[in-house]
Amino acid sequence: MGCLKFIIKVAIVVLAIIGFKTIGGWEWCVKTFHIGEKPTQESMIEKSKDVADFSKIPEEYEISKSANILGYRAVIAEHNATGQKLAVVNENKGINLTKDDFKNGQLKKKIDNINEKLQYQYIHVENFKIISQGTMKSMGQTVPYAQFEAEVTNLPIKKIKGMISVATDKDGKNKIIVSANDGGKYSQIIAEQFFKNVKFSQNDSKK
Repeated sequence: MGCLKFIIKVAIVVLAIIGFKTIGGWEWCVKTFHIGEKPTQESMIEKSKDVADFSKIPEEYEISKSANILGYRAVIAEHNATGQKLAVVNENKGINLTKDDFKNGQLKKKIDNINEKLQYQYIHVENFKIISQGTMKSMGQTVPYAQFEAEVTNLPIKKIKGMISVATDKDGKNKIIVSANDGGKYSQIIAEQFFKNVKFSQNDSKK
């Protein structure tokens, strides 16, 4: 039960967007305790259709987890050569970031509020800083992004760097887009090469 409780705590942090940066902790737990067998990429892409269409992602990327835990629905991928993590998360009541937050100064405030709620979790984020902002292509549209730096507690990786973004479908529903890696290894190019090939799924277009 101890490991199960730890896994749940990690999952909560991971699927709370900024906590996604701690996905290395999930993988560490999987490798350490030999949890589950690795599914095929074809099955992972099929399983992930309710979040987005990942069928065109380049071969150097691999979907590592399609998770639905405590109301958070996310698909997490990895760049094989660098270990950089990438994720698309469906919005819900606990994840309410919008494109406007990148323009009106509310982004850091909202993220800090998420981190504040998670500060007593075993794994959480500290000293979150937005270091730059820009735009990129994803989900067939131009989306705003913010690059960040932060520190992570109780994991082998202490400092991380990454980016967070939001794409909006024709019905106004948001997808949260995140990528992160060990502080000195993060690459915006790797993130953009992945996300430009991710599209809204047919399920989204029919809603």
